[in-house]
Amino acid sequence: MLVPVSPVKLERSMNTLFKWFWVSCFVICINGRSEAAIRPEKVYLAESKKTPIYVHDGLFVGGDRAIQDVIIKDIRRAANPGFERLVIDLEKNQSGEAVALPRTPYYQVAVSPEEKRLVFTVWGKPNLKFDSKKVKMQFRRSRAVDHLELLPRLEEEMWTFVVGLKTGGESVQVFELSNPVRIIVDIRVGGVTK
Repeated sequence: MLVPVSPVKLERSMNTLFKWFWVSCFVICINGRSEAAIRPEKVYLAESKKTPIYVHDGLFVGGDRAIQDVIIKDIRRAANPGFERLVIDLEKNQSGEAVALPRTPYYQVAVSPEEKRLVFTVWGKPNLKFDSKKVKMQFRRSRAVDHLELLPRLEEEMWTFVVGLKTGGESVQVFELSNPVRIIVDIRVGGVTK
């Protein structure tokens, strides 16, 4: 027996279904395939300080899933001897005011040399408060980054952006710093990798 559904409920259901369809298509496009084949030996925990180990292929994870209402304040880069640093500055939205976070929200950084890119995903209901034109302008002078794709926020819980690499031969190191809280990615072309 069919149960009648109100037009409002039907519209909400269709909107949810449509949203999930596009999110699924987006994930398939980002991954290049629909199945996730992440091997455990290729998953790395982001440290709370810089280490000498760089990774050429794999997935970095870090942060705390309990951290919510995050503000992505800025994405910036700086050239350093031997590597290029990418920094994601973070704050917390507390009653409309930006305040310091106790630590980073949960995040993932996928390193894909075949596709010559890094895929960043930040959870914690991120609110984007940076100037995208200014951010993209900074990366024009990069030795390691070819382009930056600041994708639209499709999910309330998370946001994804892509860093296109120039050669695919780059290796990266991901770690967190505090006071203020930020995610750091050091990109190096060539050298010792794991």
